[in-house]
Amino acid sequence: MKLHPLCLLLFVALPLFSAAQYRPHLLVLTDVNIIDAGHPAPTAHQTIIIKEGRIVKIQSGITTFPDSAVIINLKGRYLIPGLIDSHVHMATDPSGTDNRSHTLQVLQEMLYSGITTVRDMAGDGRVLAGLARDANIGEIVSPDIYYSALMAGPSFFSDPRTQASTKGGVGGGMPYMKAITDTTNIALAIAQAIGSGASGIKLYADLSADLVMKVVNEAKKQNIPVWGHAWLQGAKPSDIVKAGAISISHAPLLIYDKMNKVPDSWKKAGPGADFWDKNLPSLDELFILMKQRRTILDATLLTYKKWAMTDTAMQWDYQIAKRITSHAYASGVLICAGTDDDQEQFVQEEMRLLVTDAGFSPFDAIVAATKNSAGAINLDSTKGSIAVGMDADLVVLTRNPLENIDNIKSVDLVIKGGRVYQHFAASAP
Repeated sequence: MKLHPLCLLLFVALPLFSAAQYRPHLLVLTDVNIIDAGHPAPTAHQTIIIKEGRIVKIQSGITTFPDSAVIINLKGRYLIPGLIDSHVHMATDPSGTDNRSHTLQVLQEMLYSGITTVRDMAGDGRVLAGLARDANIGEIVSPDIYYSALMAGPSFFSDPRTQASTKGGVGGGMPYMKAITDTTNIALAIAQAIGSGASGIKLYADLSADLVMKVVNEAKKQNIPVWGHAWLQGAKPSDIVKAGAISISHAPLLIYDKMNKVPDSWKKAGPGADFWDKNLPSLDELFILMKQRRTILDATLLTYKKWAMTDTAMQWDYQIAKRITSHAYASGVLICAGTDDDQEQFVQEEMRLLVTDAGFSPFDAIVAATKNSAGAINLDSTKGSIAVGMDADLVVLTRNPLENIDNIKSVDLVIKGGRVYQHFAASAP
């Protein structure tokens, strides 16, 4: 057995900024504390054996290994699954703000922060296909990228974001961004979406409950999951859940299961906590339905909090967002962690808000950003947990995140698909 030169540098501060990645054929992590959905308390002194990017064995203590093994001793460290951001937008405007140089920089920062997988919830599928391919084979330093093909009513495609995402093509007529109606050949539209490389269908706006049901039923036949905004101006949240979408996005939109319109009085600055506690309608029936169907809520608290901080007329959105998320959590609804923040802040901030503003325990915030986010993308059989047969997407932390959720940022190294990424920061002068 041997220690690769990279491993010798794991705990050494280098004088100059550098980054390293290496994928050994056989990688062994020793003496580490495991935390994941199956380990709510740190399981100490564990050895993880990784071969060709997959976890092949987990055992207590240390044993002998082949001379070809690369061994990293992680005594005193904590091992969690790679974090998953279930709601990003990396390619809304590839010719502008989402240009390749900027996007590659953000993706690199995300990976080194501990994010090993993202779900892009609508953008230029042509660009996303290339980024996903490059990330998958290690040509760029990036989380793995899974992306949606968006379907919405024709009126949505006057939105300038759709025009930026379909530049050079036809708005509403691209396989990854399609306008649909009751006369659309849904089977063909879904087949074209699959052909674009999309991992799921995202339902966005101006769709009826009947049309949602048609899309979901056909998607099941073609074996692709459906994700959706939690309200589609026609279909209510419960309609989308009943149809069989595996995740729905944006906690404030759940209010439309009981209300057709938000009262103007809600949009005035000033109401205190008592006002919101008294006026928020009960969503217990919806939560029961979501729990029964195992529909995952992609709450996206971060984007609503930032919105409320910049626009007083939108403070109501965050006031109900955090309460709905908290009530859903208390009701046993599965909740994942997505930012929808144009990557100005990463999923670690969403996790922090789940704890501070929605009452999550640090453990449940970790589950939200790992196992539940994997489930929202339909990847929970390969990602989001530390177990034999799972992808070796892992994060090594120097501090216990169960003691303080901010310790999720104490990243020592990141492993994605068996590749070891170590980010060396410059030493202070």
